Amino acid sequence: MLSHIDPERLRIALAALAGAVVYGVFTLTTKLLTGNAVSRQDITLALLNVAAAALCGVLTAVVVAPAVAALIPWVSLRDLPTIGFLIGALTWEVLPFALQGVRNRARREAQNQRGPQ
Repeated sequence: MLSHIDPERLRIALAALAGAVVYGVFTLTTKLLTGNAVSRQDITLALLNVAAAALCGVLTAVVVAPAVAALIPWVSLRDLPTIGFLIGALTWEVLPFALQGVRNRARREAQNQRGPQ
């Protein structure tokens, strides 16, 4: 089973997880430094947010990093773990915008299929 794991994708996944952890530490730190009282529920929600960000970042990076690397014109910047780290750190912040774009496109497609009214 473990022999079927692509080592390059594993490196991407670990780098993306590291990026998500950096994002999570930043999120938790800003939450704790607001000066307001932080409840156990706030910390739990922040940790759940970090866990979801890590899962989303790792899955996205494993799938998208090789394609992104192919689009980079400079060979020296095509390091897949670095790209995975950046994707892992940024995916959770970019995801709402991407979902809004998908939702808008689906709405347009539905209107086009219905035809003019």
